[in-house]
Amino acid sequence: MGSDALTIRNARPEDAPELAAAERVIARVPGMLASRPEEIVDANILKMIVDFEANDCGICLVAERGDAIVGHAFLDPLPLAVTSHVVRLTIAVHEGHQGQGVGRALMDELLRWARANPRVEKFELQVRSSNARALALYRSLGFVEEGRKTRRLKIGPNAYIDDIYMALWVGP
Repeated sequence: MGSDALTIRNARPEDAPELAAAERVIARVPGMLASRPEEIVDANILKMIVDFEANDCGICLVAERGDAIVGHAFLDPLPLAVTSHVVRLTIAVHEGHQGQGVGRALMDELLRWARANPRVEKFELQVRSSNARALALYRSLGFVEEGRKTRRLKIGPNAYIDDIYMALWVGP
């Protein structure tokens, strides 16, 4: 396997600072992530990685090319009993690695995991209306729009972006 091959693995606790740093870079572009750079905290990502592993409830994956992490994704189960069959996506393709199949590779692996997990029936995500590349990816994977929150993100004076809610049923 060449050093340019993309591999997907489970995130480890020691990955948390690098994942948070990558999200802070992405968050510098208004509207890419809902969070602002200063709102992304290493400890929160670490807690998610550790909790998912300990409770076998969600999953956090990283995509690597050579020794470099080039993307990551979380599937976080919703907390209430009545919504525990639903997982929510967070995905980040790290700066300089967009358009190279990283997002699709992460999504393929997340979908495999979700379909194999008997507790997961629905896979939900939110995507910015301005993110044409992500919208095309999700539609190609079978996700359908379930709703839209208009002018949900304020990225400047009189500048707003809609959030599109998409989902895919993976259960029986």
